[in-house]
Amino acid sequence: MKKSNVFEILKKLRMDKRPRQIIAGFDGFIDEVIHVVAIRNDKNNYQRMAKIKDFADKIAEASELSTNIELVPQMIKIGGNGVIMAEALISAGMEVNYFGALGNPDIDPLFLDFAQNCKSVVSVSQPGHTDALEFEDGKLMLGKLSQLKDISWENIINYFTVDDLIDLVAEIDLIAFTNWTMLPEMNDIMKGFYKLLRGLPRKPYVYIDLADPAKRSIEDIREVLSLISNLAMETNAVLGMNEKESKLIAECLSIDETDITSRASELRTHLDLYAAVIHPVKGAAASSKNETYWIDGPYTPTPVLTTGAGDNFNAGFCLGLLLDLSLKEALYTGVYTSGFYVRNAKSPDRNELCEFISNYNSG
Repeated sequence: MKKSNVFEILKKLRMDKRPRQIIAGFDGFIDEVIHVVAIRNDKNNYQRMAKIKDFADKIAEASELSTNIELVPQMIKIGGNGVIMAEALISAGMEVNYFGALGNPDIDPLFLDFAQNCKSVVSVSQPGHTDALEFEDGKLMLGKLSQLKDISWENIINYFTVDDLIDLVAEIDLIAFTNWTMLPEMNDIMKGFYKLLRGLPRKPYVYIDLADPAKRSIEDIREVLSLISNLAMETNAVLGMNEKESKLIAECLSIDETDITSRASELRTHLDLYAAVIHPVKGAAASSKNETYWIDGPYTPTPVLTTGAGDNFNAGFCLGLLLDLSLKEALYTGVYTSGFYVRNAKSPDRNELCEFISNYNSG
């Protein structure tokens, strides 16, 4: 990173501590992070299965036979794309109003600290559960989400008067719509907020993460992309994607572009967005109306935790936007927030993020 970028980013991170107002959601999961055993040495020691392909080969070998696979839980933590992104934004000093699945009628004990750190919480259902199988080259998220069917616009607005909800949205700097893939009523939620956002005197940011829509039909994906384009007319709408998601969305829009930065540019233009962002493991690309960038990130081949890395990127990128950093600088706050997270298994606070950026660019 150029010294001028480092200086400007650190200046804003250290000086601009005004908390922005955020609505985030709309999920909630109990994440059980798990290693898959390749070789069991003794009762206390094992060799972890390192690559997803190793796991896939093991499963394929069991076809028409059978096999035994040992799973070793590493930790149980709060999860969900919305929850992890919100937690990272709170760590960065933002004020979050969270809508989602943290327990109902009472908040699940695992989410109590998170809920207390939010400015406000609306929880309409019990959380889902994810078995997150972690490998060195990625993760497999095995979700159980029947509870999430209760996350709907109808249930959310039961907690507000119309005037209270209008007042809340009028003060918001950013709304994060995450995990569309697992939330069957998310389209109605987006439509509900769209009606409240129309005609506001200032345009808030809206950040959308569809979260691996591969299991949804092409028709469903095209429908939500149309909704996102509508939101973009009333807000500064940003679509965030990992590399796999960007390829799928491009295919749905008949965009054939192998270069990541060019793909981001074409997706932004096609959907008429404020920006399109693609974040592979080793860096990130973003395109706005006047700028398109690729940057390298602080990649590590030996992450401590990868579940939540993309959500931390989303939070860091949004932090950059909210601090009025340039598009390129916001990419840096995204990759460095994620880079800190995968090394430390937690989101950085503002001082930790500054220290990590300084140390990584001290050479």
